[in-house]
Amino acid sequence: MSPPLRSGFSRLLAARLSLMHALNFLGVGFYLPFFPVWLASKGLSDIDIGYVLAIPILVRVFVASSVTGLGDRLQPNLLLALLNALAATLYFALAPQDQLVPIAMLTALSAIALSGVVPLADVLTTEQVKAGALRDYGRVRLWGSVTFVLSNLAGGYLIAQHGAWLIPFVLAGSSSLAALAALQAPSPPGGIASAVRQGAPPASFKLPFWLAVGAAACVNATHAALYAFGSLHWRSLGFSGEAIGWLWAVGVLAEIAVFLIAGGIAARGLVGLRWIAIAALVAALRFGAMSADLNLSLTFLLQLLHGITFGCAHLGSLAAVSALAPDARRAAAQGRLVAAGALAMGVMTVLSGYLYRLFGPGVFLAMVPVALLGLVLAALAILRARGNTGLGGRI
Repeated sequence: MSPPLRSGFSRLLAARLSLMHALNFLGVGFYLPFFPVWLASKGLSDIDIGYVLAIPILVRVFVASSVTGLGDRLQPNLLLALLNALAATLYFALAPQDQLVPIAMLTALSAIALSGVVPLADVLTTEQVKAGALRDYGRVRLWGSVTFVLSNLAGGYLIAQHGAWLIPFVLAGSSSLAALAALQAPSPPGGIASAVRQGAPPASFKLPFWLAVGAAACVNATHAALYAFGSLHWRSLGFSGEAIGWLWAVGVLAEIAVFLIAGGIAARGLVGLRWIAIAALVAALRFGAMSADLNLSLTFLLQLLHGITFGCAHLGSLAAVSALAPDARRAAAQGRLVAAGALAMGVMTVLSGYLYRLFGPGVFLAMVPVALLGLVLAALAILRARGNTGLGGRI
């Protein structure tokens, strides 16, 4: 293929994958801030809402690995379309419900379908990067973050104008569009691995893989106190609602910037372990500093570090986990990464509730040892994997 044709093919491939990521996160941007609003509009109590919101976390812990692992035996783009279509159907069925039990059951079923969506999209993208057909994972994935922010803004406007009743319909429409985007997404180069086609027993995951997963899960879990109590803490410091909104926006913009500038990390294999270690160290500094009563300017500077503590950790974990996974089990590897992250995040979120009640902003200090544990696990993974090129050169 001539260079102009190769360049044109790469741009078309990037556009198709960008659309897939953008529409996958469109619904996430509506769900996170506004699904609790819909639950409250149905008359559920605060305790009932807490139970319903905990369901997707539990689902990711127990089924994300299995659901995503189906992508090693089926075409992952077709599986992704099927999961999104199933989620859309379940959201339509959820709309007329007003009792806790059917709402909880349909939420659980939709969470099962959605548990494989993000990791399968990552598999489809990273496989193209590793095959050399796509240059930069980050410049494709950043569109998911962009649509997440835009749907946050659009959701607030829609609810203010029309009410909370439309939220399940918006979620159903978003998943329907995501299903169509998945159908146009390219299949991984080479299709399903030959070992899977021939029915060979699956290769096992080695210790460096589990160390990398554990390190990434720890770094991810350091954000638990921020997600749960960041706004409450900032409000206690006297920051306005507008300022708090900008603090969250700055974090996402920093994340997008990292994807734009350093997205090539995802193609560098085991070098990603270094990025997880860097993210762990910065997380310890970030959340240690957040426990102090900082002014607004310094808090904005801390939020810029989200680009490292989330963005670099995400890119590094994708690179390292993909390099350390057996060829025929890369979808299952992404599922295990999601499940471990959900488990660590769930545990730290629950613990943060108790710590915030007892110590207030001291809860952020509790994230420091979690970050340091991630740093230790990343260092051990580097030592155990040293010399293994893993598509990314020696580490």
